[in-house]
Amino acid sequence: MMGGEPPHMRSRRAAVEQSLLKTCGFAALAIVVLASGCSGQKSATSGPTAPTPPAGGPPAPIPTGAVSGRIESLDTVADLITYNQAANVGLSIPVEGAIERSPGIITRWELPIPVHVDPSIQGTCVQDAMDYWQSVTGVSHVWVAADAEPRITVRAAGSDELNVSAGSGLVYRTYADNRARLGVVKILTSSAMCTAPSALFRHELGHALGIFGHPPGGLMSSPLVGMTASPREIAMLTQLYRLPHGSRIASDGAWAVH
Repeated sequence: MMGGEPPHMRSRRAAVEQSLLKTCGFAALAIVVLASGCSGQKSATSGPTAPTPPAGGPPAPIPTGAVSGRIESLDTVADLITYNQAANVGLSIPVEGAIERSPGIITRWELPIPVHVDPSIQGTCVQDAMDYWQSVTGVSHVWVAADAEPRITVRAAGSDELNVSAGSGLVYRTYADNRARLGVVKILTSSAMCTAPSALFRHELGHALGIFGHPPGGLMSSPLVGMTASPREIAMLTQLYRLPHGSRIASDGAWAVH
């Protein structure tokens, strides 16, 4: 017919269109709900996970690719030599055994630093300590499994391992270029259940990150002073992680990869 669609056909078509709109609306809603349900974070057990960097912190100190150079601050040079490059290596430690780290060359981790927290440590103090060091130096970290290499393991220990100490932290295995391979932080069992912040955890993890001695006047001194690192401690760690693995530092600040 030339007069257009009959009224009863228009009514039927309108009813069908309304039905389709309702169906599509519910389908679109279902898609949105499913999409939001899939956007959650992965399980913490799915593998190594990097923490969210602290807001407003410094960027990670990264080597430029040069194989030689000079450090301007002679105070920082002296600290790097004394408290890292020339620090006493020792012979062995209980449980972990012989210490295999060469003096005369810097020792640091590749970033992000891999950290494993043993179940014997309860609480938030390891997370707080690593977040703290990242917030002041930019040195980043990642959580790894117990059998990963390289790694720092943080665990509780009895007085038979620690003697009179409340904790200890060190690197005890390295690769050929003295890059850190295995480190351990031991916390006395009575302090292993901890609510952050903890000066003890920050101090011992500072040792494992590369401050192998006790520069006076700050978080890393013995006895430690306060809850925060001193400017010299921050400068030392920041400069350490700007150097390539295998670097040897001279007293005048010149360094080169050997």
